[in-house]
Amino acid sequence: MSQSTMNLHCRWEILLISLWIQVGFVSGIGCKDGTVTHLSREDVLLLSGEQEPKCFTRTGEDFTCFFETADNRTYDLIYDGYGEPGQNRCEMSVQTTEEGTFLHIRSFPDSDVLFHVDIYLEVVEHNTNTSLYNRTVYVEDNWLLDPPSNVSLNQNGQAGQLQVSWYSRVPKYLQHNVIYRIRYSNGQTKEVEEGGILDSLIPGEEVEVQVSVKKKSAGHWSSWSHPVRAMVPQSADDISLMCYTSDLQNITCQWNASRYGVENEYQLFYKMDLSEALGWTEWTECLSDRNLTDLCSFHGDESRNVRVKLNSSSAPLSRTIYSPEFTLNKSIKTSPPSHLSALEKDKLCFKWEAPLPSVSAHLQYEVGYQIKESDTWMTVSLMGPETLTCLDVPSGSHYSVRLRAKPIGSIYSGQWSDWSDVLTGVTPIDRSTLLMLCIPVSILITAVILISLFVTYLSRLKQYFWPPVPNLDKVLQGFLTDINGQKWDPPVTAKQYSDEATPSVVEVMSEHEVSGLRKPSEESTQLLSPERSFSCTQQVQGSPGAHVFPDYVTLNKDSAIVCPKGNKYVFKQVGEKGPGVGDELYQTCHPICTDGSLCNPPCTCTDFLNHSYFPLAELAHTSDCKVTAARGPGNIYTNVRCS
Repeated sequence: MSQSTMNLHCRWEILLISLWIQVGFVSGIGCKDGTVTHLSREDVLLLSGEQEPKCFTRTGEDFTCFFETADNRTYDLIYDGYGEPGQNRCEMSVQTTEEGTFLHIRSFPDSDVLFHVDIYLEVVEHNTNTSLYNRTVYVEDNWLLDPPSNVSLNQNGQAGQLQVSWYSRVPKYLQHNVIYRIRYSNGQTKEVEEGGILDSLIPGEEVEVQVSVKKKSAGHWSSWSHPVRAMVPQSADDISLMCYTSDLQNITCQWNASRYGVENEYQLFYKMDLSEALGWTEWTECLSDRNLTDLCSFHGDESRNVRVKLNSSSAPLSRTIYSPEFTLNKSIKTSPPSHLSALEKDKLCFKWEAPLPSVSAHLQYEVGYQIKESDTWMTVSLMGPETLTCLDVPSGSHYSVRLRAKPIGSIYSGQWSDWSDVLTGVTPIDRSTLLMLCIPVSILITAVILISLFVTYLSRLKQYFWPPVPNLDKVLQGFLTDINGQKWDPPVTAKQYSDEATPSVVEVMSEHEVSGLRKPSEESTQLLSPERSFSCTQQVQGSPGAHVFPDYVTLNKDSAIVCPKGNKYVFKQVGEKGPGVGDELYQTCHPICTDGSLCNPPCTCTDFLNHSYFPLAELAHTSDCKVTAARGPGNIYTNVRCS
């Protein structure tokens, strides 16, 4: 190569270098492309609440700023990393979003990423140089870490809890200066500094878990990790898992295999506590007969603690059930009491044999009995270890009795055993009780009989003590018929009487008064005519012209009927003549028979029948004497004395 040619080549190199220096001065040294060329929509949402322009760093060696607009204009980012504003000016790249907006992004070169240095930012429009945003930022305050990965959910041996673990790409100098956030159970969150335990979960619930991370003092929360799912462990009660020992050597566990579907198959695992220094053994599977899907037995040690878990083979999420920690001497379930028999006594008494002799002194019993008339079982707790008891059951009752046992106390405890075989029988009859029952029954029967007899003979007793009043209509029916059938037409001269008795006026007078009232009367000269059955003997003691009073009756003490002359009626028997009264005023009447002789017995003055108002026709029937009822002038009524 000639000398002239070499000189021309050098001139071109110098020209190119000068042009490069000029372009770098105008565009700025940091205007080369950064590491971030694309932003996800999730990253944009994570910084949605930050001031514009939004900035972040992922590794501490990069720094990116962006903002979002609705138009597609061109913008420049001016920043100063050395305290001199306007030194770096870079055009921002544009990214279109799914929503139709535009992201303006610019990443800083590594040389311009400085910690603990304030960086002044300004966004201006490229064509008009109009300022849109400006702010001052620090790189260390804008960490946006990558989300954790490999998140897993592990069981910690407790029901209702899950252990969460993950892997995070955090720089070593930040590993102790970050905090994690766990999201689970429909939006619940929990902040932890490292792998944490989720407690207070619902047993048997399917849980979805995600994790995010950020710097403690400042920075932005990372996006959420990929979700993981698991089923929360359950307690033994959820599937009726029960473990016990009947001999203090072997442990038997049983559960309800059909609780969550018959298609599930379960495997039982157990581990034991060796000591505080050695800790727990690994989980060991209990091998059982394949024909038994709900029971498994394994050998235990009375001095060691035991834990049991049950795993199902259901997919996609397996179910785990944990039993609480237990020891053999606190998990005893004996066999039922045996040889239950009744004793011959007045009450229901029976005895039995203890199921486990080594712990018989620590057993209590419960008696269940049922009377034939009742459908329910009644229970009685016996607090002592005695194997004999009596029940207060009504005598003569059909009974059914069963028994179970349970260890109780500080040394041994456990669960109720199964019920023993049922003992049936009839309680003996108590004679005294039977007698006490017979007495009131007998009294009741006697009372019923007496009441029935009293009701039966009540009418007779009433007739005996209170005879009925006769019915006059029935008693007098014949008599009234006879009366109504007679036809009696008395003569006009007969004096009729009415049903009602006419009161008579009786006046008592002395002899002097009687003598002054004497008057002649034709009717008083003869009381009865000669044709009548009675004859009157006139007793005249005075003058022949004496007169008898027609309306007066004179009382006489003689034993003869004294008839005043001319008087038509005789009202009273008169014994003797009163003093001062003449004999001519009285007539002594003697009953005479039809043949002219006196009747026997003759009439006396001691007994009189008042027949004053009987007609002579009827008098013939009522008198013992045969009287001819001949009617004549004068009085048709008379008094007849008969014995």
